[in-house]
Amino acid sequence: MGRTDSINWLAQAAEEFNRHENRADGAGVAACLSNGLTILRESLYLRVFEDVEKNVGRDSMLAPVSESKAEQQSIEEIEIYQAAESAIFAKHTGYIDQTNDWYLPWLARLRLGERGQNAEVLERSKLYLSKGPDDRRLAFMDALARVLPESREAPLVLFRLVPLSVHIATARAFGDRSTALKLRCEQTAILPAIADCRQCRAQVLECVEQCRACGNPLWKYDWLTAVD
Repeated sequence: MGRTDSINWLAQAAEEFNRHENRADGAGVAACLSNGLTILRESLYLRVFEDVEKNVGRDSMLAPVSESKAEQQSIEEIEIYQAAESAIFAKHTGYIDQTNDWYLPWLARLRLGERGQNAEVLERSKLYLSKGPDDRRLAFMDALARVLPESREAPLVLFRLVPLSVHIATARAFGDRSTALKLRCEQTAILPAIADCRQCRAQVLECVEQCRACGNPLWKYDWLTAVD
């Protein structure tokens, strides 16, 4: 989406959030959630494409035209998965009213604009809802590999960190820093090396921030492959 479109969707999303949840902080929630998920989406694409090409090698069968298409499809798959993970987490933690299912389509529109209103796109996101955490992660890995084969060469630990990063972004958007810190501890248990960054020290950053040194909230290739 362009900048103007993003602003319009944020304004609409804020109004809809306030209406559904009977709150007045929808603008802050929508903006923080959007910023956090954008950082994750862009970082994840870098990890599964550019980092793989740089560290593993380039797929010579991938032509420039198909590269552009693969990027577009990959971004959509990432957004679909992120929307599902955020919806599951927001409902589980009680951030949103659990008596209706407004949040997933709301977030899909926020992240993908008009494309997020497409019934087929929304259905693909809903397919994750009936799966457990491991099955969701595996289903996402398969979906991403179908449009971006290089992603199969990314460090597997990346895909264990991604859902927790989505949950942290969601917790931060709803102002729940204590839960975000607990989730970061889970990530540090999975990949202890991330605590060694001298710049951010694996802290939970603000929703518009990213560590230049390690990539936190989604770590760079060297950190993903670090061995203590």
